[in-house]
Amino acid sequence: MKFSSLLQDTAAIDVFIKILTAASRLSKKRCCVKIEKEALNFISSSGLHDGGAWFSLSVPFCSQLFRKFDMVGMNPRNPEQNLIFFEFDIDSLVRILPGGHCYLKLKLSKSQNDEPILGVEVRNPEADIVSHQIPITIVLSKYWNTFARPTIGHRKMSISMPPPKSIARFIHAFRNMNARVIKFTASSSGDLRISTKIDNGEIDASFSDLQTNPSESDSQEDTANVQLMIRNISTLFQSFANTKSRVKMNIISNRMAEFNMHNEDYLLSFIVGNVSD
Repeated sequence: MKFSSLLQDTAAIDVFIKILTAASRLSKKRCCVKIEKEALNFISSSGLHDGGAWFSLSVPFCSQLFRKFDMVGMNPRNPEQNLIFFEFDIDSLVRILPGGHCYLKLKLSKSQNDEPILGVEVRNPEADIVSHQIPITIVLSKYWNTFARPTIGHRKMSISMPPPKSIARFIHAFRNMNARVIKFTASSSGDLRISTKIDNGEIDASFSDLQTNPSESDSQEDTANVQLMIRNISTLFQSFANTKSRVKMNIISNRMAEFNMHNEDYLLSFIVGNVSD
């Protein structure tokens, strides 16, 4: 199969660059790209054991960012195989996109040595098109499950969080106090407590009257709690601190937490495994 996409608006390209930058921070350099008919997905998984994380940052074709989004060579008889997975150093793409471009084209191709590459063409308003080639590694279909979304299961508590900027500010303060683990405790009545242990005791921040969604919460308990590595959560909220979208948090007590963020340009799902003290 072949793939190409085109962005021809400076504002749209700048938004796309911000999405790439966030994916770069979350994936810690190496990232998997999953291309499907409906979206371009950036995925990374370090496993949920010992507080690891999985995320998917999806840019739908139907968003206003893309002027063109083409996949050629799909098999209508086997739609589950109409996917492209590849890994690459996402920082290599971020570095060649400083912003201010009026034209950005992405295309899967091959180098003169017949190696797979991601071809990138960019142009500024007062300059010619500049071409780049980024090496990629095609992921065979037998390894696709490596990047599959972890199973959440049942008995989750769902709650809408305060604005990301507020959460980022508290987490930054916790990190400055050398906190390593952060605990989230949510209630079915809309209360959320964020706490951490430090050398001299424990500090916390509490929020109330947050929106809950009973139809999405299937926990049998009135409260749910999870402990997460603060470095993972800090990266998440710092990357999206200025977004206007609210974050929905699903807690599966003592197992994992899922953070979801949706807007017209992207969909984020970030799942983090629980850690013990």
